[in-house]
Amino acid sequence: MYLTDDEIIAILLKEKKRKRRRRRVLRRLTCLAVFILILILGIGLFINRGVLDTPFNGRGVIFIDPGHGGVDGGSTALGRKEKDDTLALSLVVKEELEEMGFKVYMSRTDDSDVDRAERGKMANNKHAKLMISIHRNQDDKSEGEGVEIWIPSDNNKESRLLGENIIAELEKQGFYNRGVRSGTLVNSKDDYYENSVPTMPSCIVETGFVSKASDNKLFDSKLKENGKAIAKAIEKTFASLYETEE
Repeated sequence: MYLTDDEIIAILLKEKKRKRRRRRVLRRLTCLAVFILILILGIGLFINRGVLDTPFNGRGVIFIDPGHGGVDGGSTALGRKEKDDTLALSLVVKEELEEMGFKVYMSRTDDSDVDRAERGKMANNKHAKLMISIHRNQDDKSEGEGVEIWIPSDNNKESRLLGENIIAELEKQGFYNRGVRSGTLVNSKDDYYENSVPTMPSCIVETGFVSKASDNKLFDSKLKENGKAIAKAIEKTFASLYETEE
């Protein structure tokens, strides 16, 4: 049986249309695949940058550094380790600040090792407005007591304001006020890593002595209150430095 010219042309046209439809479907599937790939890569990028972290209302970024951690237990006395106390208090401060609308980053959230020099770099990378390093003190003679705060050796007014606000609030909780000091214990012109690396106002809070039973009692029995006190002081400092209308 032979096909007429018109029948052959009709078959060819039909086949041509089928190929066009196939190409259209393939193009659409390709576009869809590319879109899905871009979407997946975009979500991954956002996650890596922390965009999908806790919702942030834009008030400001605060960096909290729980001193020591991991193999570095810090000061030890009366059956306790500084690294455990600093983390416990820092987590309370973080929670309180987040309730105030701040975005809070921490150098550690568990018993892990973090190099001292890296802590300030972490704060810089997060573009923090304030950095607070939480520590505890020790006196082998068990005579030392109270809160002591260290700020950078340049004694800049922003860091001093932060330190004075924090020590004033902790004094209200019952701690003896040992004052705000600049530099280091050995050299007032030198700096601890926690104050030398950050580019924002910073301070080290020595929250009582682990070697003093009365300080430990204040630390433990008023852990929540102490955390609120530090957070309140941080908020007050932040408002003074960054939210005051000109």
